[in-house]
Amino acid sequence: MPSRRGKKSKFKKVLIPVLKWTSAIVPVCAFIYVLYYYKQFDFLKPKAQVKTETKVLDQSDSTLAALGKSEALAAKIHITENEWHLVGGLAIHTMTVENTSESPVKNLEVEFKYLNDVQAVVTSKIVTIKTPLPAKKSTKVSELSVGYVNNSVVGCDVKVLRARI
Repeated sequence: MPSRRGKKSKFKKVLIPVLKWTSAIVPVCAFIYVLYYYKQFDFLKPKAQVKTETKVLDQSDSTLAALGKSEALAAKIHITENEWHLVGGLAIHTMTVENTSESPVKNLEVEFKYLNDVQAVVTSKIVTIKTPLPAKKSTKVSELSVGYVNNSVVGCDVKVLRARI
């Protein structure tokens, strides 16, 4: 009569590897099912190509026309007064800007050229002033900090470059 011990060892030899493989495969399958259930396999699908189309309706929509309008508008804006002083190397300006155009201006770009005692340009800075300027009126812009300038600066030329409506 065969011993029972031999049957148990054969059963253990088969059952243990089956349990090991099952414990490794079941969590992986569960993880894949969870990804599938919550639709997380979108990265496998080909992405739809985004198609854009640009149409220029007329010349007034183009950038060049906008720049031309900006420069034409800037020609109608004048800086009537420009007082400035140095505070710790920073140039602080107080100026009066006159808008002679028909439309109000939201912001404008101003070029500041700082001159030394022989009227040579020491440094040049471009600053965007975001103070709204009403049409056909003068506006005072005060405490405008342009930035660090050299102590050898004795004068300042101001020019309006661009204006935006």
